[in-house]
Amino acid sequence: MSTSARTPHKPGVVDLVRREWYMARLDWSLRNLPSMESRRIRKDLRRNLKDSSSDVGTVSALADLSSPGVLAQHYTTDVDREGPRYTTGALAVGLVVAAILSMLFAYAIGILDTLVEVGGGSRTANLWGSETIVTGSSSEFSVEMTNILPALAVLVAISAVVFLLFARIWRLSRTR
Repeated sequence: MSTSARTPHKPGVVDLVRREWYMARLDWSLRNLPSMESRRIRKDLRRNLKDSSSDVGTVSALADLSSPGVLAQHYTTDVDREGPRYTTGALAVGLVVAAILSMLFAYAIGILDTLVEVGGGSRTANLWGSETIVTGSSSEFSVEMTNILPALAVLVAISAVVFLLFARIWRLSRTR
């Protein structure tokens, strides 16, 4: 009777990408758990996946776990309600502020380009209650904003609304 030694499966780059994609989808599905518990679950699952992948292969190990959503439901059945998503709100605020600032820069560049094309000069614009003086010629470009507080107040107000909507802050009252 002969016995053959079993060679463990060595995961490659494709297997690593599959595993990390699964873990990312699972992490998204576990977003309603407290972060410490979610981190513990992911750490244990990653260790178990690594062990079972070396025995049966990554595809089989992932297939045995089922989909990330179903697995996450198993862990989140005790969680009563979904809470606010502060990270999502902060990310949305960052994107909106970046978009607004990009549009303001594009507006200023458009004015500067127009001033250069007509031979130079200065233009005063009122931007959200802040006086903006744009000066442009072939040798000078400048944008000066005076009394910036009204513009900052508008930007803060927009950011607050975006944060409250994307963080789903109304869920805070449901979690208590």
